[in-house]
Amino acid sequence: MRNTAFSFAQQAAAMALAIILVPYMLAMLGPERYGLWLILQLFNLLGLASLAELGFQGAIVRYLARYHANGDRAAFRAMLASGFKLFAAIGAVMAAATIALAQTEFARLFPISAENAEEMRRALTVVGAGLLAGFPALMVKAYFAARQELAVAKIWELADRLVFALGTFVLLQLTTDLVALVLFEQVVALVLALAFACVAWREGTGWFAVRAPLPRAEDLRGVVAMSGSVFGANAVSQGFNRLPELFVGAILGPVTLTAYQLATRIPRVIKTLQGSLNAAVLPHIARLDAGGAGDEREARGASDEARRAFALQGLRANYLVAMPLLVASALLAPVLLELWVGAAYRPLAGYLVAFTGFQALFLASNYCSATLTRHSHFRLFVRANCAIGAAFVVALSIGLERWGLGFVFAALLVSGTAMFACVLLVFRLAHGADPGVLFRTALAGPVVLSGALGVVLLAPGAWWLAKGVWLPGFAAYALGGAVYLGAIVRLVLTDVERGWLAALIIQRWKRAR
Repeated sequence: MRNTAFSFAQQAAAMALAIILVPYMLAMLGPERYGLWLILQLFNLLGLASLAELGFQGAIVRYLARYHANGDRAAFRAMLASGFKLFAAIGAVMAAATIALAQTEFARLFPISAENAEEMRRALTVVGAGLLAGFPALMVKAYFAARQELAVAKIWELADRLVFALGTFVLLQLTTDLVALVLFEQVVALVLALAFACVAWREGTGWFAVRAPLPRAEDLRGVVAMSGSVFGANAVSQGFNRLPELFVGAILGPVTLTAYQLATRIPRVIKTLQGSLNAAVLPHIARLDAGGAGDEREARGASDEARRAFALQGLRANYLVAMPLLVASALLAPVLLELWVGAAYRPLAGYLVAFTGFQALFLASNYCSATLTRHSHFRLFVRANCAIGAAFVVALSIGLERWGLGFVFAALLVSGTAMFACVLLVFRLAHGADPGVLFRTALAGPVVLSGALGVVLLAPGAWWLAKGVWLPGFAAYALGGAVYLGAIVRLVLTDVERGWLAALIIQRWKRAR
């Protein structure tokens, strides 16, 4: 629970930095050059380049965690050292491929104007060079993750975003050159990777190693076998996060890519925070899935029932937290865009609302993947979502140029609906929860009732605010929000949830005193 809270706080701080930085960069660079910056971001480790790790990082982390739990230091060092060698090779290949792309077809694949073409080629070359160190750095993060040192990993991520944000505020006062901006980003990443590698090395416990004998052959085969499913899950997640940006940037251009980014950024904050809530789900599900001692059949039945209850309550908790935020952001869409990036971007409000709907559907899919410990269930889930992702890519290839940006959001909503249907199927197969039970437990109150209450109670204030009637609008929205929260507590939460919430408030109040 402590790790989850720390992760939640780090994610919230990182996203707050991003929300603050975006309007500043947009003002300094302009819509076209900011769109070019977004195109460059597609090729770094926060973008599509991360898929080149082929699921090996997640598979290696699971084996490292097992070795650490068993106290098998030799196996841990061997697997970690092999991971460094593998990721150094992947980094070299990806660096060479990215630099080659920069020098050949890059300016023709994207609608980049002639005056920006040379600058973009040089900037992408810098991004490619950064992959040489970026991929091995994933193994340093794997080391901390396997040892459950989440605080160190999250401090690293937060430091990266904080230093980059502060440096960008200064750098853009001096130059708007994209090469300088990318170079600064890569230098920050390299310095932090070296610093935290030194932290791991100097811990003095003997677990960290970059040179060691090869792991056992059966362990290597296990990593390879596991990496396929992990890669499939990563590909689906990145597909719906990054592929729309790739298609929009390549077909509609950097200015439209900027519009897409602005319309989707605020709902993504909610999804990022939800990811922190899911961080503690898989270990707990795995423990429940292991069953217990005593009579095997009775233990297995108790384990299945506990796993089903936990999975349903987890989905319910996700929607209890996310739904009010999603409803509020959808109703305030034009106001949020105007206050954030200016009145010129108010027309993007409809897209923001559509993407909020997609996130409400995608939330269930993200959570579902965190509850699957059995390979057969996970494989079914990944294959179904890969099929949905493939259909999404085909749709964008056919319809994006003809129907424009609105087609992306329509395709996302259709894909999200299909993924939600997949969740219903997998919940039934993996957890024995039929759609009726899932609806009554996790959806009826947190989604249907909470969503309806939010629309009724928040819409009047949101409408006034959208019209620029600020004081009455704010008063009505604040009053509606207070009534909304009270209605959730009284009508949506169960007695157990109300008791837990009251205990948490009392605990925090006593601690504050």
